Amino acid sequence: MRMKGEVQMPIAGGPQGVVALVRSLLSKVIAMPVRTSSVFSLEAGHRALALAQRRGFQLAVIGRSIAVTALAFVFLAGYHYPANLQIWAGTLLLGLGGLMALWTLGRPLEQVARYVFFAVDAGLVSALIAFAPLSSGDHIPQNLVFLTSRVHYYYLVIAASILTLSPRLVLWTGACCIAGLSAATLHILHQMDHVLTFGDLPYAPTKDVFNAVVLNANFVGTASRIEEALVMAALTAIAALAVRRARSVVLARVASDEKRRHIQQQFGRYVPASVIAALEADGHLEPRQRNATLLFADIEGFTTLSENMPPAELIRILNQLFTAVGQVVAGHGGLVVNYVGDAVIAAFNAPLPLEDHAYQAVLAARDILQMVLERDFTGRQVRLRIGVATGPVAAGTVGSQERLAFTLYGDTVNLAQRLEALNKTLGTRCLICETTHAALSGRLPGLKSLGPQQVRNRKRSVEVHALVD
Repeated sequence: MRMKGEVQMPIAGGPQGVVALVRSLLSKVIAMPVRTSSVFSLEAGHRALALAQRRGFQLAVIGRSIAVTALAFVFLAGYHYPANLQIWAGTLLLGLGGLMALWTLGRPLEQVARYVFFAVDAGLVSALIAFAPLSSGDHIPQNLVFLTSRVHYYYLVIAASILTLSPRLVLWTGACCIAGLSAATLHILHQMDHVLTFGDLPYAPTKDVFNAVVLNANFVGTASRIEEALVMAALTAIAALAVRRARSVVLARVASDEKRRHIQQQFGRYVPASVIAALEADGHLEPRQRNATLLFADIEGFTTLSENMPPAELIRILNQLFTAVGQVVAGHGGLVVNYVGDAVIAAFNAPLPLEDHAYQAVLAARDILQMVLERDFTGRQVRLRIGVATGPVAAGTVGSQERLAFTLYGDTVNLAQRLEALNKTLGTRCLICETTHAALSGRLPGLKSLGPQQVRNRKRSVEVHALVD
Protein backbone atom coordinates (compact mmCIF):
# COMPACT_ATOMS: atom_id res chain seq x y z
CA MET A 1 0.00 0.00 0.00
CA ARG A 2 1.31 3.44 -0.93
CA MET A 3 1.25 6.19 1.68
CA LYS A 4 -0.57 9.43 1.11
CA GLY A 5 1.47 11.92 -0.82
CA GLU A 6 3.91 9.29 -2.05
CA VAL A 7 4.77 8.34 -5.59
CA GLN A 8 7.11 5.45 -6.16
CA MET A 9 9.26 4.41 -9.04
CA PRO A 10 10.54 0.89 -8.26
CA ILE A 11 14.10 0.60 -9.44
CA ALA A 12 17.25 -1.36 -8.80
CA GLY A 13 19.21 1.48 -7.27
CA GLY A 14 17.63 4.67 -8.61
CA PRO A 15 18.80 7.00 -11.43
CA GLN A 16 21.06 9.99 -10.91
CA GLY A 17 20.71 11.73 -14.24
CA VAL A 18 18.56 10.93 -17.27
CA VAL A 19 18.60 12.95 -20.47
CA ALA A 20 15.46 14.10 -22.17
CA LEU A 21 14.52 11.49 -24.75
CA VAL A 22 14.87 8.40 -22.55
CA ARG A 23 13.55 9.50 -19.17
CA SER A 24 9.97 8.37 -19.62
CA LEU A 25 11.02 4.88 -20.74
CA LEU A 26 12.83 4.11 -17.49
CA SER A 27 9.69 2.86 -15.78
CA LYS A 28 9.30 -0.01 -18.25
CA VAL A 29 12.04 -2.02 -16.60
CA ILE A 30 12.03 -0.69 -13.08
CA ALA A 31 9.22 -2.85 -11.78
CA MET A 32 11.30 -6.03 -12.01
CA PRO A 33 12.66 -7.31 -8.69
CA VAL A 34 16.42 -7.57 -8.83
CA ARG A 35 19.22 -8.99 -6.78
CA THR A 36 21.72 -6.68 -5.20
CA SER A 37 24.88 -5.77 -7.03
CA SER A 38 26.94 -7.14 -4.14
CA VAL A 39 25.52 -10.62 -4.75
CA PHE A 40 26.17 -10.31 -8.46
CA SER A 41 29.67 -9.01 -7.80
CA LEU A 42 30.56 -11.80 -5.39
CA GLU A 43 29.43 -14.54 -7.73
CA ALA A 44 30.97 -12.92 -10.78
CA GLY A 45 34.21 -12.25 -8.89
CA HIS A 46 34.59 -15.86 -7.90
CA ARG A 47 33.84 -16.99 -11.43
CA ALA A 48 36.39 -14.58 -12.86
CA LEU A 49 39.04 -15.61 -10.33
CA ALA A 50 38.40 -19.30 -10.97
CA LEU A 51 38.85 -18.72 -14.69
CA ALA A 52 41.98 -16.63 -14.10
CA GLN A 53 43.43 -19.30 -11.83
CA ARG A 54 42.80 -21.99 -14.41
CA ARG A 55 44.37 -19.95 -17.18
CA GLY A 56 47.30 -19.06 -14.93
CA PHE A 57 47.89 -22.71 -14.08
CA GLN A 58 47.67 -23.59 -17.75
CA LEU A 59 50.23 -20.91 -18.54
CA ALA A 60 52.49 -22.16 -15.74
CA VAL A 61 52.35 -25.73 -17.05
CA ILE A 62 53.08 -24.71 -20.62
CA GLY A 63 55.80 -22.27 -19.60
CA ARG A 64 57.41 -24.87 -17.36
CA SER A 65 57.42 -27.43 -20.17
CA ILE A 66 59.01 -24.96 -22.57
CA ALA A 67 61.66 -23.98 -20.02
CA VAL A 68 62.54 -27.58 -19.08
CA THR A 69 62.64 -28.58 -22.73
CA ALA A 70 65.01 -25.72 -23.46
CA LEU A 71 67.10 -26.78 -20.45
CA ALA A 72 67.30 -30.30 -21.87
CA PHE A 73 69.04 -28.99 -24.96
CA VAL A 74 71.37 -26.92 -22.79
CA PHE A 75 72.34 -30.15 -21.00
CA LEU A 76 72.77 -31.86 -24.35
CA ALA A 77 75.37 -29.30 -25.34
CA GLY A 78 76.93 -28.96 -21.88
CA TYR A 79 77.68 -32.58 -21.07
CA HIS A 80 79.89 -35.08 -22.87
CA TYR A 81 78.67 -37.99 -24.90
CA PRO A 82 77.06 -40.42 -24.04
CA ALA A 83 76.01 -38.99 -20.66
CA ASN A 84 74.59 -35.94 -22.39
CA LEU A 85 72.08 -38.07 -24.29
CA GLN A 86 70.83 -39.70 -21.11
CA ILE A 87 70.50 -36.37 -19.33
CA TRP A 88 68.86 -34.80 -22.38
CA ALA A 89 66.33 -37.60 -22.73
CA GLY A 90 65.48 -37.59 -19.03
CA THR A 91 65.06 -33.82 -18.87
CA LEU A 92 63.03 -33.76 -22.08
CA LEU A 93 60.75 -36.46 -20.69
CA LEU A 94 60.21 -34.41 -17.53
CA GLY A 95 59.47 -31.29 -19.57
CA LEU A 96 56.91 -32.91 -21.83
CA GLY A 97 55.50 -35.08 -19.07
CA GLY A 98 54.44 -32.00 -17.17
CA LEU A 99 51.89 -31.30 -19.88
CA MET A 100 49.84 -34.15 -18.46
CA ALA A 101 48.67 -31.71 -15.80
CA LEU A 102 46.61 -30.00 -18.47
CA TRP A 103 44.42 -33.08 -18.62
CA THR A 104 43.04 -32.28 -15.17
CA LEU A 105 41.66 -28.88 -16.22
CA GLY A 106 37.92 -28.79 -15.68
CA ARG A 107 37.93 -32.12 -13.88
CA PRO A 108 37.29 -32.88 -10.20
CA LEU A 109 40.99 -33.41 -9.48
CA GLU A 110 42.04 -30.06 -10.92
CA GLN A 111 42.57 -28.36 -7.55
CA VAL A 112 44.54 -31.30 -6.15
CA ALA A 113 46.56 -31.54 -9.36
CA ARG A 114 47.78 -27.97 -8.93
CA TYR A 115 49.25 -28.71 -5.52
CA VAL A 116 50.73 -32.00 -6.73
CA PHE A 117 52.20 -30.32 -9.80
CA PHE A 118 54.18 -27.71 -7.84
CA ALA A 119 55.15 -30.20 -5.12
CA VAL A 120 56.55 -32.52 -7.80
CA ASP A 121 58.48 -29.66 -9.39
CA ALA A 122 59.96 -28.71 -6.02
CA GLY A 123 60.84 -32.36 -5.51
CA LEU A 124 62.51 -32.58 -8.92
CA VAL A 125 64.69 -29.56 -8.16
CA SER A 126 65.58 -31.13 -4.82
CA ALA A 127 66.48 -34.39 -6.55
CA LEU A 128 68.58 -32.46 -9.05
CA ILE A 129 70.50 -30.91 -6.16
CA ALA A 130 70.86 -34.06 -4.12
CA PHE A 131 71.50 -36.73 -6.76
CA ALA A 132 72.28 -35.34 -10.23
CA PRO A 133 76.04 -35.64 -10.86
CA LEU A 134 77.99 -32.47 -11.38
CA SER A 135 80.14 -33.97 -14.11
CA SER A 136 80.06 -36.84 -16.56
CA GLY A 137 83.71 -37.58 -15.66
CA ASP A 138 85.14 -38.48 -12.29
CA HIS A 139 83.00 -38.38 -9.16
CA ILE A 140 82.61 -34.82 -7.89
CA PRO A 141 81.52 -34.31 -4.26
CA GLN A 142 77.80 -33.55 -4.34
CA ASN A 143 78.13 -30.76 -1.79
CA LEU A 144 79.78 -28.67 -4.49
CA VAL A 145 76.34 -28.41 -6.09
CA PHE A 146 75.84 -25.38 -3.89
CA LEU A 147 78.43 -23.61 -5.98
CA THR A 148 76.18 -24.00 -9.03
CA SER A 149 72.90 -22.28 -9.91
CA ARG A 150 70.66 -25.29 -9.27
CA VAL A 151 69.22 -23.79 -6.09
CA HIS A 152 67.92 -20.91 -8.19
CA TYR A 153 65.50 -23.29 -9.90
CA TYR A 154 63.38 -23.15 -6.76
CA TYR A 155 62.68 -19.49 -7.45
CA LEU A 156 61.43 -20.36 -10.92
CA VAL A 157 59.00 -22.86 -9.41
CA ILE A 158 57.74 -20.26 -6.92
CA ALA A 159 57.43 -17.67 -9.67
CA ALA A 160 55.37 -20.07 -11.77
CA SER A 161 52.99 -20.65 -8.87
CA ILE A 162 52.23 -16.93 -8.79
CA LEU A 163 50.51 -17.27 -12.16
CA THR A 164 47.73 -19.29 -10.50
CA LEU A 165 46.60 -16.26 -8.47
CA SER A 166 46.24 -18.49 -5.42
CA PRO A 167 48.00 -17.29 -2.23
CA ARG A 168 47.62 -20.72 -0.67
CA LEU A 169 49.22 -22.40 -3.64
CA VAL A 170 52.09 -19.93 -3.57
CA LEU A 171 52.66 -20.61 0.14
CA TRP A 172 52.40 -24.34 -0.49
CA THR A 173 54.96 -24.14 -3.30
CA GLY A 174 57.33 -22.08 -1.18
CA ALA A 175 57.00 -24.54 1.70
CA CYS A 176 57.70 -27.45 -0.64
CA CYS A 177 60.79 -25.71 -1.99
CA ILE A 178 62.10 -24.94 1.48
CA ALA A 179 61.41 -28.50 2.61
CA GLY A 180 63.07 -29.82 -0.55
CA LEU A 181 66.17 -27.67 -0.05
CA SER A 182 66.40 -28.79 3.57
CA ALA A 183 66.00 -32.44 2.63
CA ALA A 184 68.59 -32.19 -0.16
CA THR A 185 71.06 -30.46 2.17
CA LEU A 186 70.57 -33.07 4.91
CA HIS A 187 71.03 -35.87 2.39
CA ILE A 188 74.27 -34.39 1.12
CA LEU A 189 75.55 -33.85 4.68
CA HIS A 190 74.65 -37.44 5.54
CA GLN A 191 76.75 -38.73 2.64
CA MET A 192 79.85 -36.79 3.70
CA ASP A 193 82.50 -38.20 6.04
CA HIS A 194 83.78 -34.79 7.05
CA VAL A 195 81.93 -31.47 6.90
CA LEU A 196 83.36 -27.99 7.04
CA THR A 197 81.21 -24.94 7.70
CA PHE A 198 81.73 -21.27 8.46
CA GLY A 199 81.88 -22.31 12.09
CA ASP A 200 85.26 -23.88 11.39
CA LEU A 201 86.76 -20.47 10.59
CA PRO A 202 88.64 -18.73 13.38
CA TYR A 203 87.83 -15.17 14.39
CA ALA A 204 89.26 -12.73 11.81
CA PRO A 205 90.78 -15.42 9.58
CA THR A 206 93.56 -14.65 7.16
CA LYS A 207 93.03 -15.02 3.45
CA ASP A 208 94.86 -18.33 3.35
CA VAL A 209 92.88 -19.74 6.25
CA PHE A 210 89.58 -18.55 4.74
CA ASN A 211 90.40 -20.12 1.36
CA ALA A 212 91.56 -23.31 3.00
CA VAL A 213 88.15 -23.76 4.63
CA VAL A 214 85.68 -22.26 2.20
CA LEU A 215 87.31 -23.68 -0.94
CA ASN A 216 87.75 -27.09 0.62
CA ALA A 217 85.90 -29.95 -1.09
CA ASN A 218 84.24 -30.77 2.23
CA PHE A 219 82.84 -27.27 2.75
CA VAL A 220 79.05 -27.00 2.78
CA GLY A 221 78.22 -23.68 4.43
CA THR A 222 75.06 -24.67 6.30
CA ALA A 223 74.59 -21.04 7.37
CA SER A 224 74.28 -20.11 3.71
CA ARG A 225 71.70 -22.86 3.22
CA ILE A 226 69.70 -21.50 6.15
CA GLU A 227 69.97 -18.02 4.68
CA GLU A 228 68.74 -19.33 1.32
CA ALA A 229 65.77 -20.95 3.05
CA LEU A 230 64.95 -17.71 4.86
CA VAL A 231 65.21 -15.68 1.67
CA MET A 232 62.98 -18.24 -0.03
CA ALA A 233 60.45 -17.96 2.79
CA ALA A 234 60.47 -14.16 2.59
CA LEU A 235 60.05 -14.26 -1.18
CA THR A 236 57.17 -16.71 -0.84
CA ALA A 237 55.41 -14.52 1.73
CA ILE A 238 55.83 -11.41 -0.41
CA ALA A 239 54.60 -13.26 -3.48
CA ALA A 240 51.56 -14.59 -1.60
CA LEU A 241 50.72 -11.10 -0.35
CA ALA A 242 51.10 -9.73 -3.87
CA VAL A 243 48.77 -12.40 -5.21
CA ARG A 244 46.27 -11.66 -2.48
CA ARG A 245 46.42 -7.99 -3.38
CA ALA A 246 46.00 -8.84 -7.05
CA ARG A 247 42.93 -10.92 -6.20
CA SER A 248 41.46 -7.96 -4.32
CA VAL A 249 42.04 -5.74 -7.33
CA VAL A 250 40.47 -8.34 -9.61
CA LEU A 251 37.44 -8.67 -7.33
CA ALA A 252 37.05 -4.90 -7.16
CA ARG A 253 37.31 -4.62 -10.93
CA VAL A 254 34.87 -7.45 -11.47
CA ALA A 255 32.49 -5.90 -8.95
CA SER A 256 32.64 -2.64 -10.86
CA ASP A 257 32.24 -4.35 -14.23
CA GLU A 258 29.42 -6.54 -12.97
CA LYS A 259 27.64 -3.57 -11.47
CA ARG A 260 28.02 -1.74 -14.77
CA ARG A 261 26.79 -4.79 -16.67
CA HIS A 262 23.83 -5.23 -14.38
CA ILE A 263 22.84 -1.58 -14.64
CA GLN A 264 23.23 -1.68 -18.39
CA GLN A 265 21.14 -4.83 -18.52
CA GLN A 266 18.38 -3.21 -16.49
CA PHE A 267 18.54 0.28 -17.96
CA GLY A 268 20.87 0.16 -20.96
CA ARG A 269 18.11 0.34 -23.54
CA TYR A 270 16.51 3.29 -21.82
CA VAL A 271 19.26 5.23 -20.10
CA PRO A 272 22.32 6.84 -21.72
CA ALA A 273 25.89 6.00 -20.76
CA SER A 274 26.28 9.14 -18.68
CA VAL A 275 23.37 8.10 -16.49
CA ILE A 276 24.73 4.58 -16.06
CA ALA A 277 28.03 6.07 -14.94
CA ALA A 278 26.19 8.13 -12.37
CA LEU A 279 24.30 5.09 -11.12
CA GLU A 280 27.58 3.21 -10.69
CA ALA A 281 28.88 5.87 -8.33
CA ASP A 282 26.44 5.07 -5.54
CA GLY A 283 23.59 2.90 -6.72
CA HIS A 284 20.89 4.95 -5.02
CA LEU A 285 19.72 8.48 -4.40
CA GLU A 286 20.00 9.99 -0.96
CA PRO A 287 16.70 11.53 0.16
CA ARG A 288 16.62 15.24 -0.53
CA GLN A 289 14.01 17.97 -0.64
CA ARG A 290 13.59 20.25 -3.61
CA ASN A 291 11.00 22.25 -5.48
CA ALA A 292 9.52 20.25 -8.32
CA THR A 293 6.50 20.14 -10.58
CA LEU A 294 4.33 17.03 -10.68
CA LEU A 295 2.16 16.07 -13.64
CA PHE A 296 -0.63 13.57 -13.03
CA ALA A 297 -2.49 12.31 -16.11
CA ASP A 298 -5.42 9.90 -16.02
CA ILE A 299 -7.59 8.34 -18.72
CA GLU A 300 -11.13 9.66 -18.86
CA GLY A 301 -13.73 6.90 -18.68
CA PHE A 302 -11.18 4.16 -18.12
CA THR A 303 -13.57 1.97 -16.14
CA THR A 304 -16.07 1.89 -19.00
CA LEU A 305 -13.28 1.36 -21.50
CA SER A 306 -11.86 -1.61 -19.59
CA GLU A 307 -15.27 -3.24 -19.10
CA ASN A 308 -15.87 -3.50 -22.84
CA MET A 309 -12.43 -4.61 -23.94
CA PRO A 310 -10.37 -7.82 -23.65
CA PRO A 311 -7.48 -7.37 -21.18
CA ALA A 312 -4.84 -8.05 -23.84
CA GLU A 313 -6.16 -5.27 -26.05
CA LEU A 314 -6.41 -2.94 -23.07
CA ILE A 315 -2.76 -3.56 -22.26
CA ARG A 316 -1.79 -2.79 -25.85
CA ILE A 317 -3.65 0.52 -25.66
CA LEU A 318 -1.99 1.42 -22.37
CA ASN A 319 1.45 0.53 -23.69
CA GLN A 320 1.01 2.71 -26.76
CA LEU A 321 -0.43 5.56 -24.71
CA PHE A 322 2.22 5.39 -22.00
CA THR A 323 4.99 5.29 -24.60
CA ALA A 324 3.62 8.34 -26.36
CA VAL A 325 3.08 10.27 -23.11
CA GLY A 326 6.51 9.28 -21.88
CA GLN A 327 8.14 10.60 -25.03
CA VAL A 328 6.42 13.94 -24.63
CA VAL A 329 7.42 14.15 -20.97
CA ALA A 330 11.01 13.26 -21.80
CA GLY A 331 11.03 15.82 -24.59
CA HIS A 332 10.39 18.49 -21.99
CA GLY A 333 13.05 17.24 -19.57
CA GLY A 334 10.75 15.33 -17.23
CA LEU A 335 10.88 11.80 -15.90
CA VAL A 336 7.98 9.37 -15.76
CA VAL A 337 8.00 8.33 -12.13
CA ASN A 338 5.34 5.66 -12.23
CA TYR A 339 2.38 4.13 -14.00
CA VAL A 340 -0.50 3.45 -11.62
CA GLY A 341 -3.32 1.65 -13.38
CA ASP A 342 -4.32 4.01 -16.16
CA ALA A 343 -2.48 7.00 -14.68
CA VAL A 344 0.88 8.44 -15.59
CA ILE A 345 2.87 10.31 -12.94
CA ALA A 346 5.74 12.46 -14.16
CA ALA A 347 8.16 14.69 -12.27
CA PHE A 348 10.05 17.74 -13.44
CA ASN A 349 13.16 18.74 -11.45
CA ALA A 350 13.02 15.60 -9.30
CA PRO A 351 15.22 13.71 -9.02
CA LEU A 352 16.95 15.31 -11.97
CA PRO A 353 17.65 19.04 -12.04
CA LEU A 354 15.65 20.94 -14.66
CA GLU A 355 15.59 24.65 -15.26
CA ASP A 356 12.15 26.28 -15.48
CA HIS A 357 10.47 23.02 -14.52
CA ALA A 358 6.98 24.48 -14.02
CA TYR A 359 6.99 25.95 -17.53
CA GLN A 360 8.24 22.69 -19.04
CA ALA A 361 5.62 20.67 -17.17
CA VAL A 362 2.74 22.82 -18.46
CA LEU A 363 4.15 22.67 -21.99
CA ALA A 364 4.27 18.90 -21.64
CA ALA A 365 0.66 18.82 -20.45
CA ARG A 366 -0.43 20.93 -23.43
CA ASP A 367 1.46 18.71 -25.90
CA ILE A 368 0.04 15.54 -24.33
CA LEU A 369 -3.53 16.80 -24.70
CA GLN A 370 -2.82 17.79 -28.30
CA MET A 371 -1.20 14.42 -29.01
CA VAL A 372 -4.19 12.36 -27.84
CA LEU A 373 -6.50 14.54 -29.95
CA GLU A 374 -4.51 13.90 -33.11
CA ARG A 375 -3.97 10.15 -32.89
CA ASP A 376 -5.63 6.93 -31.83
CA PHE A 377 -4.32 3.93 -29.96
CA THR A 378 -4.99 0.55 -31.59
CA GLY A 379 -7.86 2.25 -33.38
CA ARG A 380 -9.44 3.83 -30.31
CA GLN A 381 -9.61 7.44 -29.19
CA VAL A 382 -8.42 8.16 -25.67
CA ARG A 383 -8.95 11.29 -23.65
CA LEU A 384 -6.88 12.39 -20.69
CA ARG A 385 -7.35 14.64 -17.69
CA ILE A 386 -4.24 16.24 -16.21
CA GLY A 387 -3.34 17.93 -12.97
CA VAL A 388 -0.13 19.95 -12.53
CA ALA A 389 1.22 21.21 -9.20
CA THR A 390 4.46 22.85 -8.13
CA GLY A 391 5.95 22.77 -4.66
CA PRO A 392 8.39 21.06 -2.33
CA VAL A 393 8.81 17.30 -2.57
CA ALA A 394 11.10 14.83 -0.85
CA ALA A 395 12.80 12.62 -3.42
CA GLY A 396 15.00 9.61 -2.82
CA THR A 397 15.28 5.84 -2.79
CA VAL A 398 13.89 3.69 -0.01
CA GLY A 399 13.53 -0.03 0.47
CA SER A 400 15.59 -3.12 1.17
CA GLN A 401 18.86 -4.23 -0.36
CA GLU A 402 16.99 -6.59 -2.68
CA ARG A 403 14.57 -3.97 -3.97
CA LEU A 404 14.65 -0.20 -3.91
CA ALA A 405 12.04 2.32 -4.95
CA PHE A 406 12.54 5.88 -6.03
CA THR A 407 9.92 7.77 -4.06
CA LEU A 408 8.41 11.27 -4.09
CA TYR A 409 6.73 12.41 -0.90
CA GLY A 410 4.88 15.64 -0.19
CA ASP A 411 1.66 17.57 -0.40
CA THR A 412 2.55 18.58 -3.97
CA VAL A 413 2.03 14.96 -5.01
CA ASN A 414 -1.43 14.93 -3.44
CA LEU A 415 -2.35 18.26 -5.00
CA ALA A 416 -1.48 17.13 -8.53
CA GLN A 417 -3.69 14.07 -8.08
CA ARG A 418 -6.55 16.11 -6.63
CA LEU A 419 -6.37 18.64 -9.47
CA GLU A 420 -6.60 15.85 -12.01
CA ALA A 421 -9.72 14.55 -10.29
CA LEU A 422 -11.20 18.08 -10.08
CA ASN A 423 -11.22 18.24 -13.90
CA LYS A 424 -14.23 15.93 -13.91
CA THR A 425 -16.21 18.31 -11.70
CA LEU A 426 -15.23 21.46 -13.58
CA GLY A 427 -15.45 19.94 -17.06
CA THR A 428 -11.84 20.82 -17.89
CA ARG A 429 -8.93 18.89 -19.34
CA CYS A 430 -5.95 20.30 -17.42
CA LEU A 431 -5.79 22.19 -14.15
CA ILE A 432 -2.72 23.82 -12.64
CA CYS A 433 -2.19 25.30 -9.20
CA GLU A 434 -1.39 28.95 -8.46
CA THR A 435 2.27 28.20 -7.69
CA THR A 436 2.70 26.69 -11.13
CA HIS A 437 0.84 29.56 -12.77
CA ALA A 438 3.01 32.15 -11.01
CA ALA A 439 6.17 30.43 -12.23
CA LEU A 440 4.99 30.80 -15.84
CA SER A 441 5.18 34.62 -15.60
CA GLY A 442 2.57 35.07 -18.32
CA ARG A 443 4.65 33.29 -20.96
CA LEU A 444 2.00 30.73 -21.86
CA PRO A 445 -1.30 31.86 -23.42
CA GLY A 446 -4.49 29.86 -23.07
CA LEU A 447 -4.70 29.83 -19.29
CA LYS A 448 -7.93 30.74 -17.55
CA SER A 449 -8.28 31.50 -13.86
CA LEU A 450 -11.07 29.53 -12.19
CA GLY A 451 -10.60 31.23 -8.84
CA PRO A 452 -10.44 29.45 -5.49
CA GLN A 453 -11.68 25.87 -5.64
CA GLN A 454 -12.29 23.37 -2.90
CA VAL A 455 -10.03 20.39 -3.41
CA ARG A 456 -10.90 17.07 -1.84
CA ASN A 457 -9.26 16.34 1.52
CA ARG A 458 -7.87 19.88 1.83
CA LYS A 459 -9.07 22.35 4.44
CA ARG A 460 -8.25 25.44 2.40
CA SER A 461 -9.40 26.24 -1.10
CA VAL A 462 -6.83 26.37 -3.89
CA GLU A 463 -6.42 28.94 -6.65
CA VAL A 464 -6.85 26.96 -9.83
CA HIS A 465 -6.13 27.77 -13.47
CA ALA A 466 -7.31 25.80 -16.49
CA LEU A 467 -5.40 25.18 -19.69
CA VAL A 468 -8.09 25.87 -22.27
CA ASP A 469 -6.08 26.12 -25.47
